[in-house]
Amino acid sequence: MKSILSYKERGDFGKSSWPGNCSGFLIRDLLLHFRPHKFVEVFSGSGTGKDVAVSLGITNSIHLDLVNGWNALQDDIPTGMDFCFSHPAYWDIIDYNRVRKEDHKDDLSNNMSYDEFIHKINKVNAKIYQALLNGGRHALLIGDVRKKGKYYSLIKNQLEL
Repeated sequence: MKSILSYKERGDFGKSSWPGNCSGFLIRDLLLHFRPHKFVEVFSGSGTGKDVAVSLGITNSIHLDLVNGWNALQDDIPTGMDFCFSHPAYWDIIDYNRVRKEDHKDDLSNNMSYDEFIHKINKVNAKIYQALLNGGRHALLIGDVRKKGKYYSLIKNQLEL
C-alpha cells in the first residue's frame, strides 16, 4: 500500500451520486491490507463500505450512519472490532440534512462553529478508539478546509483528544 493512492475510476460501490462518496477501492485496499476479523464502518453514507465488504465475502461487518438510524454522538459503537473505517462530514462543506431531506440536530454537517465541530468529531473518535481491540486500526478519511482565506485543520485538531 502506498501513502498516496489514486484510482482511475471509483468502482461500483455505494451510490456515486452521494456527495463526498469515496472510492470503494480505497476501502477494499485497506480491508485486504489489514484483513480484519470484525470491520465497522462509521459514517457509512451511501453504502460503499458495505458493498466492498460483500464483494470481498466479509460477513462480520457493521455499517453505521444517520441514514440507517445510528447517531454518532448518542449511540454506542459495537466493541471488539479490529478495523474501523470512518469518513465523517468535512465540517460544513456538504449539508447532509439536505441530501437526506430531513433535519437532524446531531448531523455533523449542520452549520456550526469550527470549535463545536472539532469537539463533536473528537467525541466520536474517542468512542471509536474505545471500541477497538488492542492493536486494532482506525482509518480516518477527512481533509482540511480553507474558508475565506483561512486554513482549518480538521485532522490535526481531531488528534488532540
